[in-house]
Amino acid sequence: MTNLIGHDAVWRQFSSALDSGKLHHGWILAGSRGLGKASFALKAAASLVDPDDRYSNLIARGTHPDILTIKRLPKDAAKDDDEPDANAELKRSITIEQIRNLQASLTTRPGLADKRVIIIDSADDLERGGANALLKSLEEPPADTYFLLISHASDRLLPTIRSRCQMLRFEPLDHAQMTAALSDAAPDIDQADLQALIRAGKGSPGQAIDFMGLDLGKLDNAMHSIIQTGDPGNDLRIALAEQLSLKAAQPRYEAFLRLAPALVAERARQMDAANVLGATEVWTAASALANRAIALSLDKQSVIFQMGSLLASLQPHKAA
Repeated sequence: MTNLIGHDAVWRQFSSALDSGKLHHGWILAGSRGLGKASFALKAAASLVDPDDRYSNLIARGTHPDILTIKRLPKDAAKDDDEPDANAELKRSITIEQIRNLQASLTTRPGLADKRVIIIDSADDLERGGANALLKSLEEPPADTYFLLISHASDRLLPTIRSRCQMLRFEPLDHAQMTAALSDAAPDIDQADLQALIRAGKGSPGQAIDFMGLDLGKLDNAMHSIIQTGDPGNDLRIALAEQLSLKAAQPRYEAFLRLAPALVAERARQMDAANVLGATEVWTAASALANRAIALSLDKQSVIFQMGSLLASLQPHKAA
């Protein structure tokens, strides 16, 4: 039902617990954003409520009555006759009212199955009151009810919630796994774009997919050219600054901030011992600049030119 590239070991861990007949009632799916934790949660839920694969169509549509997903609601509720807007602005948190409504629904028996699964996507979004309310359900779970808590920053969850759940840790995908995941998502993708997306994704297929359609192959080539030539006349840096500082280019600008440090790291891995220390210092500076650029709303042209200069500084230290 769901392709879980790179997470076979985590699936085996969950399946082993399920097959033992002693499955814990609460699980935290922990790892950075975009690794496929939501897909994993849905597959795990299906294995519990629909082991014979009789209702896969309902599960795929999100309408199986025994799989309840709790997530942030739109700020403006849709009218009864309107289709939900997938791009609607969401509330800041999963509210205590949502958790209380969930708890009220758990007083009834499951509908189609003999088990019920609650997916919280994500537990990081719970407001304090909602987290405390959920804790009560984790402390005294209803019979045959299982909780799957997706978390992108599990260390920030309430310690009491963490202590009542088993942890499944999702690791970033390696290059081969990223290639497989992105090729599966976009079979006709250009190789230059594919490699740029792998670099931008930093092991997260979901984050890489967010950058699709931004022509990152050309951006990647421009950065390689800066490194190869050193850009002695600043022409390449100026051109990048002009292109990426436009308001409409914000997504490409953010991709650039992810790509540049990753490219530096890749180059450092190719260098000999005599040059790798200097490249490591460049990577540290590039990563710090990328982190500050968005957080502090730094001037885009200045950031792009500085990042380009860091890339250019690698030119004398090219791998042999």
